[in-house]
Amino acid sequence: MTAASRIPFEKLKDAPDGTVPVLALETRPRHFSLRNSDDEKTDGRGIEWVASKFQTVMKLRSAHQEFHIASSALDAGQFLPNDALALISLWGALEALFSPSTSELKFRVSALIASYLHDPGQERAEAQKRIAALYDKRSAAAHGKPRHVPDDLVASFNLLRSCLMKMINEGRVPTKDELQNRLFGAA
Repeated sequence: MTAASRIPFEKLKDAPDGTVPVLALETRPRHFSLRNSDDEKTDGRGIEWVASKFQTVMKLRSAHQEFHIASSALDAGQFLPNDALALISLWGALEALFSPSTSELKFRVSALIASYLHDPGQERAEAQKRIAALYDKRSAAAHGKPRHVPDDLVASFNLLRSCLMKMINEGRVPTKDELQNRLFGAA
């Protein structure tokens, strides 16, 4: 739990009972544990990276409604007690970022995400299949017939996080035309 106090935390144990207000900042329980995707390494720079990218994130959130929706879904998703609703929320965010239209949504969204995250080749083709399979779980959840397991929710969370991390590192949200060009190798 995240909390704040008017005195340093290391001195709380010495304060008389009931004299030090501690304010809980995170009051909703998390409903699934977060973990890095298999291909993502942590380098121990967590807080430094956040501090260095804070202004970029704020700029992207204010300039791009789809990025704002996606970052909000990423932030709130782990606190939703119904994992079907969390899955729908995460995929709604991915659709906001990667859907140029509603025609052939599953293929279009999965192909655009795969082409955004991976260079042309076998890895991209395999990623598109995995993403399309996750999209099927989203569709089943959206239509009241959930067929997903907890790992599908975490995989969807990690997919959205990977997309947002790339946008943050690049300092921009790709346009729909840029995504289309990347998909067809015209970039």
